[in-house]
Amino acid sequence: MSYSDIDLNIAELAKHYTVLDNGSQRITQVYSAALYQSALPLGLADSVQAELQEIASLLVKNPKLETLFASPVISREEKTGLLKQIFEGKCSPLVMNFIFVLNEHDRLGLLGATVHAYQTLNEMRKNQLQVQVITSVKVTPEQEIELLKALQLKLGKQPVLSYTVDESIVGGLIIKAGDWLWDGSLRNRLQSLRNQLIERSTYEIQSRRDSFSSSEGN
Repeated sequence: MSYSDIDLNIAELAKHYTVLDNGSQRITQVYSAALYQSALPLGLADSVQAELQEIASLLVKNPKLETLFASPVISREEKTGLLKQIFEGKCSPLVMNFIFVLNEHDRLGLLGATVHAYQTLNEMRKNQLQVQVITSVKVTPEQEIELLKALQLKLGKQPVLSYTVDESIVGGLIIKAGDWLWDGSLRNRLQSLRNQLIERSTYEIQSRRDSFSSSEGN
């Protein structure tokens, strides 16, 4: 993993943000997401988080260090030497390269905030649940928001929704999440109603037969 690999992730993510999203919080989210997307395919999401937490603890114990990282007076070259002195051999190549990328982009002062943003991303991933939603027509953005809120309460997790349109369900929707299935389609309701009518009709026919047989016996 090199500078360019993480830089490409940063560039790709930056496309999704407008010039109005230039606050420190948004920038921190871009960098933490870039690191996360680099670590996840390698199976290093958790180990990277552990390394970052150690870095965060170091910054808490040495607040002057973070001030030094953010200082525009100290050159990038001087900061690079300091970073090597503090972290080289103690961090994985991925984390080490990421710290260097922050420095190259004059964002080293955001290192502490980036640690917390990365942790939030990783914890959200662990609590995610893939949910398939089947509808008869395409849902509106407002309906998506309402459904997302309802499923968060129902499942106790962060649902990641994928939608499929299937006109054969007539109306309503079907939701699949792991082994859990909820069928609220109009097709299912009609089938249920049909079964109830058949059962009731069968029961009435059988009752009349029993009544007729009883009458004949008398």
